[in-house]
Amino acid sequence: MSQWLSAVDLHFILGLAAVLLTIGFILSLLSGKGKEESGDDLSSRLNDTLPGVQCGQCGYPGCLNYARAVASGEAPCNKCIPGGPDTTLALAQILGIEPPQDEDGDEKYFTPRTVAFIHKRPCTGCSRCKKVCPVDAIKGAIKEAHEVLTEECTGCGECVKTCPEECIELIRMEPGPMNYNWEIENVLTVTGARH
Repeated sequence: MSQWLSAVDLHFILGLAAVLLTIGFILSLLSGKGKEESGDDLSSRLNDTLPGVQCGQCGYPGCLNYARAVASGEAPCNKCIPGGPDTTLALAQILGIEPPQDEDGDEKYFTPRTVAFIHKRPCTGCSRCKKVCPVDAIKGAIKEAHEVLTEECTGCGECVKTCPEECIELIRMEPGPMNYNWEIENVLTVTGARH
């Protein structure tokens, strides 16, 4: 009797294992197909190329969302301002396309930066802006007026969206040598050659 139960148990276990393996194989096929269709692999490669500042200057909340938009063709690959032309070129190479030319040209680099500015009088020090700042550019204690460290601010605007008192605005810095993007690696000449 115990031998008969052992044989039945063995057949049940083998049958269950075969069913589970089949289901696992089908699920892995479906998972791989969904990944190809959604462009997750392409999105993650694009995301790895982006600087990861999470500043939102591209118009998307975070680098991964921008990478997904680029992978799906919803957004061009030249909207990452902190990454600049080198990131645009790297994204275009991953996509297998020619990098799009910016309409702004050099104005994009030689215009003073945009940064957040907190008006101290209406600021209650709730610290909501400080919590959402992706680069920790806001300082101040709770229940005291906060201040933006302009050297660190990327001008993403996340603090503006979060402020309940609406006392934060994005402002263009005054023209001057300290307020330009001097980290330009490539400068295009009139002929288009890189130096």
